[in-house]
Amino acid sequence: MQRFREQHWGLHPKIDPEFGPQPSSHKTTLTGDEGEEIDVTLELSDKERVSHYGLNSRATNLFSVKSDKLSIEDDLVVKVFWTEATRTSEPDILKRVYEIAHDQDIKGHVPVMLWYKSFEETSTAKVRQRLGLKTEGARVLYTIIFRKLRPITELTGRDFLLAWWETVKCHLALWKNDVYHRDISASNLMYRTVNGKIVGVLNDFDLASTEKTATGTERTGTVPFMAAALLTDRALQGYTRHAYEHDAESFIWVLIWISLQYDDGELRKHGRPLDTWLRVDAAGCREKKGDFILDKEFRSSLHAGKGHKENWKLGNRCLGSLLVNAARVEFLPEDQVPLLEIDTAFQTLLSDPVGPFLGL
Repeated sequence: MQRFREQHWGLHPKIDPEFGPQPSSHKTTLTGDEGEEIDVTLELSDKERVSHYGLNSRATNLFSVKSDKLSIEDDLVVKVFWTEATRTSEPDILKRVYEIAHDQDIKGHVPVMLWYKSFEETSTAKVRQRLGLKTEGARVLYTIIFRKLRPITELTGRDFLLAWWETVKCHLALWKNDVYHRDISASNLMYRTVNGKIVGVLNDFDLASTEKTATGTERTGTVPFMAAALLTDRALQGYTRHAYEHDAESFIWVLIWISLQYDDGELRKHGRPLDTWLRVDAAGCREKKGDFILDKEFRSSLHAGKGHKENWKLGNRCLGSLLVNAARVEFLPEDQVPLLEIDTAFQTLLSDPVGPFLGL
């Protein structure tokens, strides 16, 4: 054990302060993967610091950072996370996204990456090799600096709905250009304000891929927002292809979640009807979603959050489209369920119910 350095335990001297009381900020000099050296101040006590956990409780930390070299005027954030070494990195995914950002549904609706660094010396493969273990699933520490975005949960009414719809269209355009997000959740939809106009942004591409089949060793997604078809035992073992219709369903669950869990842009202090989805495993969440879709009487008893009355009405309409789609395959064995074509899934699950609300 004495042969292992701090990096082997997931700590890096350039990112993590020494053991002891955590300072409010940490100044350091970093050299990015493209050779650019920057001085940064990591705001470790940032009040808006976010830790996001995925399907397998892998944490991503996001907090404010300052760097005069990168930007004097814009607020910046640094994303610190561990990713599978075999997975295409988020910086490489974003480079592909920027190549196709001439599409109007993508341009301006994706995060702006300013700098990134992979700390290969932190690879968990090193510890596994020394312990004689398989290196499959080994992880590497990454840091990426972005221009700061705001969470879409802050928005209400039509502002929220339009921003949400812009992320839906951005996601569709990316999917058609072979960039597959595969982790649609309330925390991954953001917005920025440009010349006084709210613009929806599809964020967090660390679980995205450019392969039609998911890469890496894990099923990707955030359980409360994952499509029911991806929460079965068979799907969780990797035997179900993650298709466009699954992410389309996730957008619907995000719409419903925010409409019922938030009041005027803030998480409700009391009366959050979907909190139970957070306290069960994947199979339990799938069951609760099924009950939620089928129990119209229960849904009619729910009250939308302040600022989301119309959005909750739309959420109910979208649930109707999910129910129709589920009936299509109700009696088929799980391994024989046909997947919808991309345009058909978009039209059936999203465009048909949403269009009249937005006057499309």
